[in-house]
Amino acid sequence: MRSCLGLLAVTTLWSVTFVTATAYADVPRTPDGNGVIVASGWSGAAPVQLEIFCDPQCPYCAQLESTYGDRFAGDLASGRLAVTYRWLTFLDAKHHNVVSARISNALFLAADPTTSATAYQALVQDLYRHQSPDGPSNSDIAAMARESEVTAAVADRIAAGDHAVDAAALNEANWARLGEVNPADPGTPTVYDLKTNRVVDIQDPGWLDALSS
Repeated sequence: MRSCLGLLAVTTLWSVTFVTATAYADVPRTPDGNGVIVASGWSGAAPVQLEIFCDPQCPYCAQLESTYGDRFAGDLASGRLAVTYRWLTFLDAKHHNVVSARISNALFLAADPTTSATAYQALVQDLYRHQSPDGPSNSDIAAMARESEVTAAVADRIAAGDHAVDAAALNEANWARLGEVNPADPGTPTVYDLKTNRVVDIQDPGWLDALSS
């Protein structure tokens, strides 16, 4: 599986209010506010704990979710897996748009106390299935959220384009974190094992089975 590389921690032209809340239920944020922790119950109890770096426009991230997303969903539901998604937006500069920033904002809106781990994962998978040059509209993302069993109230906030995160600050912070964990090959997707503090070789088709065994 190839990766999308960001040559710089790109600052987008579209920014929103940064929220630092950390005490969500099934879908909390990381203490730094820049990651979304997806787990059923307490994430620290999951035998497999992954940190996944993705840009919503990255085709290789879409490939990762297409190949492993259903497995992620099942393992999240059973409590065997916890995933910290760290969203990046560097591909906005390459494509001269704000699609990654807009989708990342929606994904932070979806990180709500009423959103289950499986609903969040379903939304992630649906968004990657609908990649396009202009990206889905806020209304389209909201429709996907409802289909993923995100609550109507949260979906309405997504449709309205409510601001949840500063996209430029998010990209800068998560790019710095990516450089820390994968300095040799910083790109998306990067999957990092939080238990062993190692980058996972996702080129190995048995990588997830090996972690789960």
